[in-house]
Amino acid sequence: MTSSTLDSIWLRNAGMVSIAQPKKGFRFTLDSLLLADFCSIKPLCRILEPGSGTGIISILLARKFPRARIIASEIEPQAFNLLCQNIQHNGLVDIIMPLERDIRYLGRSIAPDFFDVIIANPPYIKYGTGRKSPSRERQTARQDATTSLPHWLDLQTFLKDKGKYFLVFPASRAAEMMSLLRTRGMEPKRLRCVHPFQEKPASLVLIEAIKTKGVGLEILPPLVVHEQGGGYSKEMREIYGLG
Repeated sequence: MTSSTLDSIWLRNAGMVSIAQPKKGFRFTLDSLLLADFCSIKPLCRILEPGSGTGIISILLARKFPRARIIASEIEPQAFNLLCQNIQHNGLVDIIMPLERDIRYLGRSIAPDFFDVIIANPPYIKYGTGRKSPSRERQTARQDATTSLPHWLDLQTFLKDKGKYFLVFPASRAAEMMSLLRTRGMEPKRLRCVHPFQEKPASLVLIEAIKTKGVGLEILPPLVVHEQGGGYSKEMREIYGLG
């Protein structure tokens, strides 16, 4: 098995967590941290995180919402093993249940209309485009070779009426994402653009969609990651607890 590192992450409203992740292969990125920060839910929600990797989002949400109950699914064996370790290491076995299952077959374990919230960082590169990663795990996480974007959005069948689906996705594909959400009966209700610098176009969008909810989209102020000199912006320092 590929060796791993143990990394500590602090996030506002969640505190400090420790995450074991492979030295080589797919490692969590800023996308996941911003998505966990963006997610706003009620205390007793049932949450599904499909394609959870080593568990960074589920673990941060469990710390933010300790009365929630979370199912974190992952199919890659190495990532799943680390997910289980991370849940135990952070003392969250009563909150997070790991599930080794391809998202296409979650219906074998989960009933429809069961969850209040789904939160996902789906593969953002269309299959056959972009550079191919030498790591199979990273390639699976980045490209939709086995599970296309529609597969991820079809998971809305597991949401209750008025349930929330939180996503992070490239800004360049935001229109595609919102169109697919609406064709599946999910209305985008909150959107926040993430910009690498103030003067640069958005690179990511954070989206909250609600199942069978009326039309009306709130566009939040942009989140700027870096200041002109290259350091983190004021809000990013708050998110990371850097003062």
